[in-house]
Amino acid sequence: MLAGAAAAAAYHSATRLTATQQSGSTQDLGARSEVEALRQKVERQALLIQTMLMILLEKKVLHEEEFKEWIDYVDQLDGTRDGKLKEDRSPQVCANCGRNSPRTAPKCLYCGQAFETDFLYYRPGA
Repeated sequence: MLAGAAAAAAYHSATRLTATQQSGSTQDLGARSEVEALRQKVERQALLIQTMLMILLEKKVLHEEEFKEWIDYVDQLDGTRDGKLKEDRSPQVCANCGRNSPRTAPKCLYCGQAFETDFLYYRPGA
């Protein structure tokens, strides 16, 4: 009887361990899928940016040196010259009710007023 109880306890313990391992594997798989989706987005954005740059240079809208100057200018808009442009995460203030909502919210969380969408993070002189 004791051996049967020990075997049952070992079986249940192994079952829980297997379920935990499967759960971990599922989480790993989900994280890998997320990373892959982000990698694909970055590659797509790189393609679009390279295409736009090539068009601008080919049509002589701007020269390569001017483009490099603009990169340097935009790089420092967030306050740090580091080769990155950090997203502005400060809250946006609703013009209707005056309360704060996350910058990513399409409308005020309190009164429902739609926020104006702006595709630029920073504007010169802002």
